[in-house]
Amino acid sequence: MRVLIASLLLSTSATAVMADDNNFYAGFEMGGTRSDRGSVENSLSGLSLSDKKNLGLMGGLYAGRTFGKWRLEGEYAIRTNRYHSMEVDGAGGLDLDLGHNLAGGVQKSSAIMANAWYEFAEFSGWKALVGAGFGFADVEVNRLRSGQTLVMDDSRWQFANQVMAQILKPIDGGLELGMGFRHFRTHDRGFQTEARTSDYKVVNNEVFVRLSWRFGAESAPRQAEPVRQAPEPVVRQEPAPAPVATPQVVEEKKPEPKPVALPGPFMVFFDFDKSDITPDAARIIKAAAKAFKEHKAVRIMATGHADRSGTEAYNQALSERRAAAVKAALMAEGIEARFIMTDAKGESSPLVATEDGVREPQNRRAEIVLKR
Repeated sequence: MRVLIASLLLSTSATAVMADDNNFYAGFEMGGTRSDRGSVENSLSGLSLSDKKNLGLMGGLYAGRTFGKWRLEGEYAIRTNRYHSMEVDGAGGLDLDLGHNLAGGVQKSSAIMANAWYEFAEFSGWKALVGAGFGFADVEVNRLRSGQTLVMDDSRWQFANQVMAQILKPIDGGLELGMGFRHFRTHDRGFQTEARTSDYKVVNNEVFVRLSWRFGAESAPRQAEPVRQAPEPVVRQEPAPAPVATPQVVEEKKPEPKPVALPGPFMVFFDFDKSDITPDAARIIKAAAKAFKEHKAVRIMATGHADRSGTEAYNQALSERRAAAVKAALMAEGIEARFIMTDAKGESSPLVATEDGVREPQNRRAEIVLKR
């Protein structure tokens, strides 16, 4: 079973690498699950009953990858429900009373599923997704009985499918909190009972909570282009005048050289939903601080930006944190705070124009400009 789970998760995570805007993610889930009535019917023996089960627990692990608004993932989940009672219409030769009987035993399913999710809406920082999945489940009926009379004790692999809905909210540290609903079911399969083989299936409706970790590199941030220095002014000298009887030399006044242009702007890029200074960003900030000192600039401006994934208010606050992080890094390079100005544009001034809700690495940036 471990080999099957690992193969499914790895194959799902490795699917299609053509998307630039994607992340790997993994996490765990848990919740409450209600199993619908199950029926055990065998016309040959006359066995006919339906069971009732208590509310149970479910838990699972999953891993996958995002592709824009789509998510593909592999999931392993376990569901457990205890039998409460059974309604017997036909005893099938077993020592069962017709009508209501108390029951014992446990129904357990261990499912390996491949899921696809689609994000169809976003509101107040939450994302709404719907999904569907298919796979296989190992269904175990552990000693379904009434009193001392055993009815069924068997297990079978069955084809399974599910439909789901959930809402997600990114939180600090690359985490993602999800809450949702799932309808899970298996197909009929013959189980061995004490009164011949009978068809049996599992149907569960459940609510769950998920906690995910996003990881994996996105598109590599674009490095700042080398700064081209303005050419040094060239002084043209006129030819000397022809000699005359009374030669007179007139000196031409040399033009004043133009000031050398300041280098920049320096581009600092950030990871999705982050304001942390990466090693590449630190090198660019260090170069900007060095240029400020060498060219004797009098001001340095740090302007934060964000892409269009998320609300305008959230992206405005995120761009302010990015500008503040750059200011702190410049101060760490020896530039006094009184020389540093900051500004934040949110998602209003993208480097690359995108639709609303699109994650674009080139727009998650801060621009550093030197001023005289």
